[in-house]
Amino acid sequence: MRSRSKVACFVILVVAMFLTAAPSASAWNSHGACTAIIIEDQRWLDAYRTVSVTEWTYADVDTEATGPNFTLRYLEGGPGTVTSATAILANYADEPDWYMDTDLSLSAFQALTGGSQGWRHCYAGLGWLRFGTGPARAQYFYDLAVTAKDKGDLYWTFRYLARSMHYVQDLTQQYHGVPAPTGIILKNIGSFGTLVEMCANHHYNMEEYQGLMVARRSPAYMRTLRDGKPFEATKGITAAWLGRRGTWLGRPEVRQLWPLENTFFGEKINSGEAWTFDKTTALRTAKPGTPQADYDTLILTSLERMSGYTRTLLQIAREGLSL
Repeated sequence: MRSRSKVACFVILVVAMFLTAAPSASAWNSHGACTAIIIEDQRWLDAYRTVSVTEWTYADVDTEATGPNFTLRYLEGGPGTVTSATAILANYADEPDWYMDTDLSLSAFQALTGGSQGWRHCYAGLGWLRFGTGPARAQYFYDLAVTAKDKGDLYWTFRYLARSMHYVQDLTQQYHGVPAPTGIILKNIGSFGTLVEMCANHHYNMEEYQGLMVARRSPAYMRTLRDGKPFEATKGITAAWLGRRGTWLGRPEVRQLWPLENTFFGEKINSGEAWTFDKTTALRTAKPGTPQADYDTLILTSLERMSGYTRTLLQIAREGLSL
């Protein structure tokens, strides 16, 4: 049995190596929109209603490579413009998806996650193996927020926290912990191209659906984002810990998520070609007992983690950075 287990894990690894054609991983749609809802009740942030935009002066400590197409932008206006902590967190929660992590050579194994973007935003598990540096990336930017706070630079304190938050949020999305149920991978081992498209279709149609439900302000989605419960802040809970915990909890849920998507979206999602669902589907409120209602329940499970983990990260920052 032991040797068979080793063979099975090796097979999964080999299959994963053929996922190089998969598009770079993203996670939740509209991090900024979700974050704005999550932090509505964070009244302590009101103390930072007037934060001056400052230039980036962290080249000596912020040394990890950025993608060649990444451009540092100031959405509020140039240095000297006055903004707020809540605006910074919402405006820059999506920043790591602005080509920051694309087209880089980071690891000989990054093809297993679809490229450098996936490598930095995932923490995928295949047997006892782990691929990706999402948790470390969340910690990297949290530590830079500490550096900015020590310098008295509130603007970059919150902007670095927004980046850290992005990776923590990404890692609560189930497909950032495993691309598909193991049984699906093994069943399609002889058709790599089909497997790649199936994984991409399940991943991205989930994101598109979730994003549309947030955009239409579905009551269930709004309530979940507002009500996520944080952990009690302790020394053992860090940005990296939140990332690892999120993927650990999400991986088993993929076994439920995949068949629900087959039922809700239809078999075209497994056609072996890039496919996107009819967007009008997300304009309907799910009726109890329907596949859509079951699908919403599983998505909301992970969105609740997203909300709770975001609140936990901010709580850690508030206490650890004396904000």
